[in-house]
Parts: sequence; C-alpha cells; structure tokens
Amino acid sequence: MPIVDLPTGIHIRYEEHGPRSGSHDARPLVLAHGAGVSLEMWRPQVNALSESHRLILWDARGHGGSSVPTDITSYTMPALAADLRGLLEATGAVDGAIIGGMSFGGQIALQYAVDHPADTYALLLSDTTTRDAASAASTGPLGGRMPGGTSAEAWVGEPRVDGRVYAMQTRPDLTPLLATLTMPALVIVGDDDERILDGLPRLIDGLPRRRVARFEGCVHGTSAQRPNDWALEVLRFLADVESGALLGEDTLV
Repeated sequence: MPIVDLPTGIHIRYEEHGPRSGSHDARPLVLAHGAGVSLEMWRPQVNALSESHRLILWDARGHGGSSVPTDITSYTMPALAADLRGLLEATGAVDGAIIGGMSFGGQIALQYAVDHPADTYALLLSDTTTRDAASAASTGPLGGRMPGGTSAEAWVGEPRVDGRVYAMQTRPDLTPLLATLTMPALVIVGDDDERILDGLPRLIDGLPRRRVARFEGCVHGTSAQRPNDWALEVLRFLADVESGALLGEDTLV
C-alpha cells in the first residue's frame, strides 16, 4: 500500500480506487476513518463510491500504517488536517475534492474545510459535530477535560490512544465558523446516537447549505451498521450537488 512522506516527517498510508485517466481523473472523494480504526473501515463502501469517483482513503497519524509520533501534543485537529492537505498535494488531488469523515474523521474533515474552503467542493460529515464551551467542561471522547488533569504531561500510555483522545479533547470549537462554509454539506447521523445528538443542532443550524440524513434505529457508526444505505445516501447527495438540485431536503433512511 502506498505511503506519502510529508515534509514534516510524518508518513501517511493511503490507497486509491476508481477512475484515473491522466488529466481527466474523476473527482476526488476523500474519507477519513473513525478513532482507533484505519482506512479499512471503508471496505464495504469502496465498490459503490469508486465507480464514478477517485476514492482516496487514508490513515490519520497514530492509526493504521501511518506515523505514530510519541509527542502527544503533536496530535491536534489542525495538524491532522494539515496531514490530509499534504497527502492531497502529493497525490494531485487538491482541486475540487469532496472531503468527508466519520466521527473523529469528521472532525478532521470539518477542520480541513475551515482551513481550505476554496478547495473543498463538498463536505460529508458522518456521526460527528462541533465542540463548544459546554463540551470543554464535560467528559468523554467527543470533548472535555483530559484524564488526570489539563496538561499532556499527565498522560501516560500508548501514543496511538492518548494522541487521538488529545486531538479530540483539545480541538478548537469551529461552531462560529460554520456560517463561512458555503460548500454543500451532507450530515449523516444515527437517530439513536446519544453521543452526538445533543450537539447536532450546532452543526445543522450552522451550516448554510446542508442536508441531513437520519438513519433510523442506528447508534454511533452508521457506516458500519447500514453500509449500503450509507453509500447510497452519499451518492444521491453528490448527484444532487452535481446537478444543482436543492439540498434542504432532510431524509429518514
């Protein structure tokens, strides 16, 4: 499987699927995995999503076959988004890319869109939401105080685990910037996902051009529980984006 060596010293494992024909490549569709897994989580969606897109899957730092820095403070959402930018630059996939992710990966995707809005053609946010002031005082992997204190020095253990938790718990609150994201966005959520439902209004009310797909009976991890339906909703959304159809239609799947 190919590796990109970034100027920062980080190497990123990735794979590609779908049409490639020189200067006429299909539009890139880039997906970031959830916390603690790897690009292999997208195996059930590969065939459907790569039929008409240049599908790029990648391992975030601290995951899969990518670098595992020992400095916990190097795991931040801006750094992870910068890793993604470096990967897309190295593979010639920056222009007009569709950027997406699930949970932890959705946080990376949102950070990338904020950092590079002009290069984000469309945004796919699955099982994720923004952080806010309230989450900074809560516990749990989607936001809050770091275990054992507020400094990285208090952390011990495995960088793969501590790094991803540090990244999620120190990520900036992007809620005030959502209104600046004018690209079309698809928000996918399980209608029984108690991990994000309380914060979901921040995301769907903040994005000016969004569609919400609610997956009936699903908890966190919709792409694993309803893999075929997940891919079909993404493809339906992208077809509507390409055709210029209205995106305000929320759906129950």
